[in-house]
Amino acid sequence: MIFYMLLSIIIYFVCLPVFLFSSFFLIIISFLHFPFFFMADKFFCRLIMFSFFVCPRIVGSFPTKGTFIIMMNHSSFLDVFLFPLVPKGPYSGVTAIENFKYPVFSYLIRRLKAIPIDRKNTRLAIQSIEKAEKVLNDGIHIGILPEGSRTTTGKMRPLKKGGFHMAINTKTSIIPVGISGAFNFKPKNRWWFKPGSITINIGDPIHPEEYTRLGINGLSGRVEEKLKYLSGEHHEDR
Repeated sequence: MIFYMLLSIIIYFVCLPVFLFSSFFLIIISFLHFPFFFMADKFFCRLIMFSFFVCPRIVGSFPTKGTFIIMMNHSSFLDVFLFPLVPKGPYSGVTAIENFKYPVFSYLIRRLKAIPIDRKNTRLAIQSIEKAEKVLNDGIHIGILPEGSRTTTGKMRPLKKGGFHMAINTKTSIIPVGISGAFNFKPKNRWWFKPGSITINIGDPIHPEEYTRLGINGLSGRVEEKLKYLSGEHHEDR
């Protein structure tokens, strides 16, 4: 443990300038040629991950055609750097309103036109989902972490229903993505890092043809089942 604590201090000193450097260039790229942002971000997110001594591995492939809602389990702050490695083409996302308070990072997600959601206010949360539906109708992928907040145990939290209403209302396919290893790297309730392997598992799409049969609860249950399988939840350290 002492080794990882000392290593973490070094990582903190390294990752901050790398993050600022990467964010600076991504912001410039977004103004020069916004479509190129969605290719450059994959390079810079991997650079940021490398500064954490992590090289994520992707298993599976993202479809080349269509617009999708991407649902991913939420186990670490690293998820914001892992998610951009998944989609092909333009994307946005629904993210906690608190993320718009962080300097630099908030500017990046504003450039992506990310949609803030207030988890404590049902009326405003519904409005956020409605805004996301309009983005989907423009052919832009939407990312959402249906647990709402990071797990503190390694086990998935109950999934919130907003993203599933969005899928049903827009008849948009859902792609489940499971992240394994990120919780071990740094859970929410630990300050130090434990570098190790992280895998991004891209699952098969769940198509709108199944929604009528499943209903909102059945669809939520299906996604939860797939996320647990793809994230290898039972392999995470507790």
